[in-house]
Amino acid sequence: MTDAETFSPLWGEWYLKEMIGQGTFGAVYKAEKTEYGNTYVSAIKHLSIPPKNVNKASLAAEGIATDERSLHQYCDTMRDQIIREINFCYSLRGNTNIVAYEDHCILPKKSEIGYDIFIRMELLTPLTQYMTEHPLTEQTVIQLGLSMCEALELLNRKHMIHRDIKPANIFVNDMGIYKLGDFGESKVLNNNSMGMTVRGTYSYMSPEISKGAAADITADIYSLGLVMYRLLNGNRAPFLPVTQPTVTSAEIEQSNVRRLRGEPLPPPAFCNNQALTAVVLKACSFYPQERWHTPQEMKEALETLCSGRAAYPLPVPPAYRQEPSGYSVYGTAFQPPSVHPPFVPAQPVPAKKKLPLIIGSIVGAAAIIGIIVTIILVSGANRNHPPTTTPQNSTPVSQPSTVTSPSTVISEPSAVTSHTSGEGMSVREFFASSAGQAFQKFYTEQAEKQIEEQFSGVLTFRMYTEGEDVLVYEYQYLFIDSMTDSQKELMKSQLEQSSESLKSEMKLFMSQYGIRSYQTLYRYKGSSGKVLVELLVTL
Repeated sequence: MTDAETFSPLWGEWYLKEMIGQGTFGAVYKAEKTEYGNTYVSAIKHLSIPPKNVNKASLAAEGIATDERSLHQYCDTMRDQIIREINFCYSLRGNTNIVAYEDHCILPKKSEIGYDIFIRMELLTPLTQYMTEHPLTEQTVIQLGLSMCEALELLNRKHMIHRDIKPANIFVNDMGIYKLGDFGESKVLNNNSMGMTVRGTYSYMSPEISKGAAADITADIYSLGLVMYRLLNGNRAPFLPVTQPTVTSAEIEQSNVRRLRGEPLPPPAFCNNQALTAVVLKACSFYPQERWHTPQEMKEALETLCSGRAAYPLPVPPAYRQEPSGYSVYGTAFQPPSVHPPFVPAQPVPAKKKLPLIIGSIVGAAAIIGIIVTIILVSGANRNHPPTTTPQNSTPVSQPSTVTSPSTVISEPSAVTSHTSGEGMSVREFFASSAGQAFQKFYTEQAEKQIEEQFSGVLTFRMYTEGEDVLVYEYQYLFIDSMTDSQKELMKSQLEQSSESLKSEMKLFMSQYGIRSYQTLYRYKGSSGKVLVELLVTL
């Protein structure tokens, strides 16, 4: 019999039957009560203050409680903290995706200083146990993500973060509904959030929490993204091998180090859905500002995947980024390596009935090409410019064509007006130079290589200038000739959202090569060569 079982029956009717979990401060038991021939079950968490493995000597050694008076204060402070957390759980009652609070009692210890606290909750199956009996599919991972986003939405409305999202804190009821539990690590956000302590589980911890930095709901979004990532990656963390039967503690530690220092995550090994991969990797972005901004935003992306509409058209997050101003990674600048085009999982589905999915991959392709130019520019910063040798058999980069206004979807090309204000050379002048021709050759070769690896002949790419100050990225897809007007509008909207990231690349390009302000044109054609969609990006 455990110490907790000596308290049975709790509330005069609940008997502890078996221990189903144990932690630092106590344990969780399955409990039963019988009434008029009916048996009812619950989970009862027992918390001991101070913990059973903590004694007066250890508290004194740590300088926490040096005498009886300070020990009383220590225990009362912990009690009050747990009461606050109980009150928070009480306020969450009635929400489908939150583990339901039912009752609690706080009992002073009889023969020593401290308290025994019992919290009764609904009895559920831990996700880790549920997975052994119900193998998860991509669809169930999406459903889990939706359920957790619902829970995080509620926390966000209450200005709370959970800080410890992990499989052990996710539960499933007998209807297959996923629920978030264990709010013992939750903290109320306030204006002094910089003072929040590092708490949570290291393997699922966001980079900012690992450093004790300010955190908001995006820290929970990051941890949820990691949970989904691991479920799609053979239950292995990023950077761990998925084919070998075991991993060492050293490999696990190294994987955490690589993740927490900002190394881009590879796509989860067993996810065949490119759009789901994009949603998860965005949630796991190293910088908080690059993640989903709210649980609602992430939920809407996952709902799109469930609805049978287009797979959510987000590109895989950039492989390497310049560090945003004012943000440091462990006190040092994040140094991107030399040219290393990012991997993009899966291939667009070459069938007209899958057209919405292809729209997503089109936008993703634009992001891939944009990433390559950023890496070239950053890598070239140490050598001022690419090789200046004029490539043999090179062709002029300028080609006659036309463009439209930034927000217009068209069926036929229209005219463009170049602008030539400001100092420095124009884009056309740069690409007419030997340095510009070398840049264009190298850039195009890298883009074509990346496209061939990831899109296998479905997409072709060209780069050229129009007028003095318009740089054109032209993509030709083999399966978009039958796009409807509504699909074009959808694609235009998605392009406008993704085009914001291009502006920093444009500024870097201008700064690196002394180019005055210019415009970038995304141009998309079908197999017939007809222009279907255009988007002009202006700084």
